[in-house]
Amino acid sequence: MAAELSAGAGLTRLADQLQLLSELTETLTVRLLELEEKVAAVDQGLQPLLAQQRSAEASELAADTLLRLDDTEERLMRLEGLLSGLRTTAAGEPAEEYAADSHFPEEDVEQSFLDEPGLFVADAIEAVSDDQESLIDERLIA
Repeated sequence: MAAELSAGAGLTRLADQLQLLSELTETLTVRLLELEEKVAAVDQGLQPLLAQQRSAEASELAADTLLRLDDTEERLMRLEGLLSGLRTTAAGEPAEEYAADSHFPEEDVEQSFLDEPGLFVADAIEAVSDDQESLIDERLIA
């Protein structure tokens, strides 16, 4: 009989705990649903602000892109001018004739020693042979 009372008391206690667990689960579920509704409402309220921010970022990006395209266009115009023989100003207008020879010295000045390759090579051979003779003399003396 005592075993039946303790088994009945344990069963009652287990039923009470299951009921409390069920009530707790129900309360948590209701609160979770309320929280989801609040998040949805906040998200809906933020959509216009996010759209404005995206629009502002897009306009900044578009302005930056236009500036880069303008810079690129100016560079291309200068390069085309240089390739065609004209220098261009920042506005893209021709400024002056591009003289290709202005960056290089006259050819006649530098060509004078190259026109006589035999003399230049002979001088180099003489210098090497003089150095070798002096080395031989130094070894013989030592």
